[in-house]
Amino acid sequence: MFDINEQLTYLVYVMQKRMRRRMARALDTYDVTLEQFVVLYNLVIEDGINQKKLSGRVDKDQATLARILDILENRGYVERRTTEKDRRAFLVFITEKGREKVRDTARRLGTVHKEIIDGIPDGKVDEFIDLIKQMNENLESMPNQEK
Repeated sequence: MFDINEQLTYLVYVMQKRMRRRMARALDTYDVTLEQFVVLYNLVIEDGINQKKLSGRVDKDQATLARILDILENRGYVERRTTEKDRRAFLVFITEKGREKVRDTARRLGTVHKEIIDGIPDGKVDEFIDLIKQMNENLESMPNQEK
């Protein structure tokens, strides 16, 4: 008989919700949400990226990303600049204050990560990460995926 409580999709869903709640609590005093951190982190990797490309990287639609960038810009973590070729298009840059926020927040999230995987051998964690990446690739290649 089908048991939802033993299905991979449901178990990952429950784990993801619990992890997000735990990370949100850990970031309560950091003046940044997990979603905002992901945007900042991606700007550390590629500073000066255009909003469209950034929205794909962080898996957010452009309107949601624009709202996140508004908040981050108001806090002094990012700057948006128009391009010379198209004044309607913006490139997003992380500020030094934003880089500091990423460093502080990454340390805190690293601590939470260690708590979550406590007692699990490194090899199993690595294997699980590889499996999740493969599932994400499978999902991305399926037809009719929302972007």
